[in-house]
Amino acid sequence: MVERQVDILIIGGGLVGATLTLALTDLGYNVLLVEAKPFSNRVHADFDARTLALAPASVRILQMLKIWPLLEKDATPIQTIHVSERGCFGTAQLQSEENNALGYVVEMQHINRALHTLIDEKHIIAPAELTDLDRVNGKATIRSSTGETTVQARLIVASDGADSSVRRLCDLPTKTKDYDQTAIVANIGLARSHHNYAYERFTSSGPLALLPMTGLRASLVWALPPHEAQRLIASSQHDFLKALQHAFGYRLGRFVKVGQRALYPLRQVVMSEPISEKVVFVGNAAHTLHPVAGQGFNLGLRDVATLAQCIAQQGLDNNMLQIYQQTRRYDQAAITRFTDGLIELFTSRVPGLRLMRGAGLITLDNVTPLKNLLARHARGFAGVTPDLVCGIPLHAGERP
Repeated sequence: MVERQVDILIIGGGLVGATLTLALTDLGYNVLLVEAKPFSNRVHADFDARTLALAPASVRILQMLKIWPLLEKDATPIQTIHVSERGCFGTAQLQSEENNALGYVVEMQHINRALHTLIDEKHIIAPAELTDLDRVNGKATIRSSTGETTVQARLIVASDGADSSVRRLCDLPTKTKDYDQTAIVANIGLARSHHNYAYERFTSSGPLALLPMTGLRASLVWALPPHEAQRLIASSQHDFLKALQHAFGYRLGRFVKVGQRALYPLRQVVMSEPISEKVVFVGNAAHTLHPVAGQGFNLGLRDVATLAQCIAQQGLDNNMLQIYQQTRRYDQAAITRFTDGLIELFTSRVPGLRLMRGAGLITLDNVTPLKNLLARHARGFAGVTPDLVCGIPLHAGERP
């Protein structure tokens, strides 16, 4: 028996799912968001706070949805991106234009607070989990502390991450690639200012990224072979910082502190068909990427902007999801190939390729059109640009 009817049911209340909820409720749709973890508006002063790098296209989306004003004061602009390979002669730099940062680094807790402040609690069930799903008829069974509820929706959106429960219940395939790498994620204390530089450094064991944060901090994502990552996460602060300094060098000065370290096995999980009957997959549920170049969340946010636009323009009819998929195909494929290609290129041991990589970085640094093309993709302006990125607000049309 159906106990609740909604227009759109969103499974997964992380940043992608919560942003989509806000966009669709602003359009007047009856939306229900189901999240496994409790929602909280609390923000703590925490050295170990996790961060996200937001591309300019993502910032525009958040501005249009009135989320960015709640984040701006806590965001650290990226003015320069420095790309290098350890032991290699070539480097490349992307430089921001005046009053136009290359991106921003924001603590996830601030984004959570902003979203949870803006979403009406009547649209949320949390903590709760999806236990059963009928994708043909749009029925879902949700279990929470108050018991089980059967919900019927005209559209179900899966935004529940790489290990999507929706995908498992639908028994849908993915293309999975194990990189045989584990990322160490931690915050690093600096002896001097980062001057708003972001660094992507390729080493023989994997890419190492350091992003500027508020205060004398940088956010570290360091990809390593699993055994090496396990050894370093168990090492003392002194030994860890010594290894990091050796791998990265002194472009950021001396590292003086490392916070809590976490491990994340790295893999690519991509759905070739992110729609099935009344279900559409977005964000990491549709495409989990290697964190090199920090594209994952930004790609998911463009999914949100495009899906909300398609719903606003087409309603919830049968053609809407096909239009969405066609619109998103190029951007998703391009960014997936870009991130995977970077890993393949910089981990290859083909003789002579290292010399070519160095020459390639020098070429990139000196050929303006090539640099502009790379910057366009990194900033989130490749493919069909969603209206929100162009500063065009969403307007609900006639609803079938």
